[in-house]
Amino acid sequence: MERAAPSAWQPGSKPVWFTELGCAAVDKGGNQPNVFIDPKSRESGLPYFSSGMRADSMQRRFLEAHHARWNADTAPAGMVDPAHLFVWCWDARPYPAFPQETSTWSDGANWATGHWLNGRLGAGTLADIIAAILRDQGFADFDVADVSGDLTGYVHGDVVSARSLIEPLLQAFAIDVFEDAGTLHFRSRGRASLPPVVVDTFVDVEDEPLWRETRGHDSDFAAEAVLTFYDPALDYEQASARSHRAAAATSRVIKQDLSAAMPEEAALAAAEGLLRDNRVSRRTVRFSLPPGALDLQPGDAVTIAEGPAGRFIVSSIEDEGQRRIEAREFAVSGGAAWPQRTSGQNGGTGASSLFAPVVHLLDLPCFEDGDAGSFARGAAFAAPWKTIALSSSATTEGYRGRVLLDRPARIGTTVTTLDPGVRGRFDWSQELIVDLPFGELASAPAISVLNGGNRIAARSPSGVWEVLSFQRAEEIETRRWRLTGLLRALAGTDDAMRAGIPAGSPVVVLDEAVKPLGLGSGEAGLRLNWIAEAAGSTEMAGPYAFEGGLRARTPLAPVHLRGLRSDAGDISLSWVRCGRKEADSWIGADIPLDEPFERYRVEILAGDDVLRSVETQEPSWIYPVADEIADFGTPLSALTARVRQMGESIPLGIAVTATFSL
Repeated sequence: MERAAPSAWQPGSKPVWFTELGCAAVDKGGNQPNVFIDPKSRESGLPYFSSGMRADSMQRRFLEAHHARWNADTAPAGMVDPAHLFVWCWDARPYPAFPQETSTWSDGANWATGHWLNGRLGAGTLADIIAAILRDQGFADFDVADVSGDLTGYVHGDVVSARSLIEPLLQAFAIDVFEDAGTLHFRSRGRASLPPVVVDTFVDVEDEPLWRETRGHDSDFAAEAVLTFYDPALDYEQASARSHRAAAATSRVIKQDLSAAMPEEAALAAAEGLLRDNRVSRRTVRFSLPPGALDLQPGDAVTIAEGPAGRFIVSSIEDEGQRRIEAREFAVSGGAAWPQRTSGQNGGTGASSLFAPVVHLLDLPCFEDGDAGSFARGAAFAAPWKTIALSSSATTEGYRGRVLLDRPARIGTTVTTLDPGVRGRFDWSQELIVDLPFGELASAPAISVLNGGNRIAARSPSGVWEVLSFQRAEEIETRRWRLTGLLRALAGTDDAMRAGIPAGSPVVVLDEAVKPLGLGSGEAGLRLNWIAEAAGSTEMAGPYAFEGGLRARTPLAPVHLRGLRSDAGDISLSWVRCGRKEADSWIGADIPLDEPFERYRVEILAGDDVLRSVETQEPSWIYPVADEIADFGTPLSALTARVRQMGESIPLGIAVTATFSL
């Protein structure tokens, strides 16, 4: 019950102590400072409206706001004791052993978006570093309040201007700069709040439209973005972040080299933002406003009433009697979860703890134009990605550099078994499900697939790679793709298709990332040891034993093998030759010879035993009834025959076997 007389307590006599002040280093962590991600906890969760991306700057700004508030003269007297603000949390475990050694401490994975201050308390932010550069150069009239993003540190070895230092950051992180009343304003394009200005009044210039929209061709814009940086989690070694590849008819790549230290998550997000901004900016608009419309500045967002849909950001203004505005489309970050660290840190001092690439050395057939030696190829993937050099040696020393893999290959594994199927037409009766840790796949029209699009290689149990294509790609789960509309046994890989592709088999997308190993003609079939080395460091993986350069020189299996018994009792065998080079043209009467001669070996089989073997220079052969009786004792009702084309480099080609009812 309520006391009739007040106690001795006085307001302000017992100020509050903050014993655990802090918030998680996650996007919008200040919305719920006590909430954090921990998969092992029932209380795991994200703050309100958070995208789930790591945000060291959020944690820093939260602490700065509290310290500035409670230490200011305007703070309510006696409410909070500024001498007793204890931040949460500093871990006694040594950094960076924690959080990297997850085999020792199972909660290491929670560090990236958790409350820990270890490893980031002294780090900068993008806004802080831009401000520091300007102050070092003597600039005072600037405002970086609208800049968001993480940047641990930035260094440059030369004496350069502030502009030379800042411009790479502006491009990499999509920051707009404009001058207003003598002050330089910096604003993050995709993250800051930009309410669009509706433009509905234009200057009507004679013989000119009120507005003009221009759309750039797809081939003029990048399909991929690469950002190099220094990763604090890898002892500040140089690393690179690569965006997803856009499905576009271009091989253009945006490359940004930053002498900056930042978390891999920030670099991945910046690479994705670079590509998104470049692709979206294909649309530009031009229009003119009255000279009195001075409220519009570069960097402002606009929409055009009764004009082209979308939000455009003003990129330039020319004042010449009227204000000529040029603006390009942009996309604000949608708030989805941005990519998290892809490299699994497991501590230790061995090279394999940081550099453990997936390397495939492929002995491929001639599936496109090129010398036979160019189809022994290498593909690699590592996270974080580093340029990888492949070297070879006949022994285990004296390795010679062969090829630089400057981009990661899209390497995955099959989830389901792919049984033998049909060749020569699209197979919609089966589907191939693939886990792809890196990159994306895209559907393509049938004509594009027939012209070489969407080619992949899948390894059969025999070690032979089947080359196949797909029409339709659907991401059914994160990093898991369903491929349908398959075109099987391309480039004569019938033997691999007949063996089938079991679950767990490697799959490699055959694009520009899969490069020739540079084998000479004398090295075809020679067993060599290969190693993969990270460029610019002593990290190495391997050796891998590989015998390559044979498949592209092997004669293909003939097709349409038929057998008929004549009225005289002889058996007539016939087949059609297949070619490795220039065999798809419909112009000539026949395809050119791959070998200096045309020769075949025909074998008559009884089970696995060869009863008769002959060679012929024609794609046909007569099996006389007298020889049949000599081999089997009586005329047969069914005959099994095997035919191979013979070659110069490879004596016997791939076999085709068939059984005929006679």
